[in-house]
Amino acid sequence: MIALFLLKKKPIEANSFQVNEQQAIRVLFIGNSYTYVNDLPWLTQQLAESAKETRTLETEMVVVGGATLKSHWKSGKALKLLRAKQWDYVVLQEQSTLPITNPKEMYKYASLFDAEIKRVNSQTVFYLTWAKQNQPETQQILTDSYMAIAKKLKAKVAPVGIVGQKVQEANPKFNLYNPDQSHPSPIGSYLAACVFYKTFYQGSLVGLSRRIYSSQFNTPQEGNTVELESLSETDAQIIQNLVEDIVRKI
Repeated sequence: MIALFLLKKKPIEANSFQVNEQQAIRVLFIGNSYTYVNDLPWLTQQLAESAKETRTLETEMVVVGGATLKSHWKSGKALKLLRAKQWDYVVLQEQSTLPITNPKEMYKYASLFDAEIKRVNSQTVFYLTWAKQNQPETQQILTDSYMAIAKKLKAKVAPVGIVGQKVQEANPKFNLYNPDQSHPSPIGSYLAACVFYKTFYQGSLVGLSRRIYSSQFNTPQEGNTVELESLSETDAQIIQNLVEDIVRKI
């Protein structure tokens, strides 16, 4: 059974006072398991907390395993939430292989969503995903598909797949994939979170948290957490520096 997730992530606050809603950066993620495995929105919030950003990050996600933008559009749940609240950014993540096999369908529904996003005075961000581990040659096709529609719609791009490829070239020992060779490992999701943090905030990643926790437990400040991974300072810097360089050029 394919499960629908419609989750709200409250902003993680560094101080005890209530942060005014207008001070938060509010992001809606629309996608599938590439977004909800390891809870990418929550990991991105952790980085914003680590950076002690004055504007906290508040996220919600509408995610269904294997979903396409077409299926999200037909379902209507993402559109309902998109129209119900104010968002700074709306992240669109297409099914993993559709940009390769049927880019025309991707472009059609990406354009429909983008028109609605513009109507609510928000900004579209395309989540440029990665090639499957055993098909690295398809990364360029994925990249070209996402970059083409983003250019046409004047949208932003979070170049996760591009960064992942460069990180693997810099250190082939990095394990960015789950055993299924498709979904992200905790490090793969951390890399994606770094890209989204840089896309939303523009601030430097260098020196931010390199510990990756499960979102199913309390925040690190409250204890009782499960640590999924802890990167060495050197490995974290490889990822952070490549993200800084690539996102700046997109």
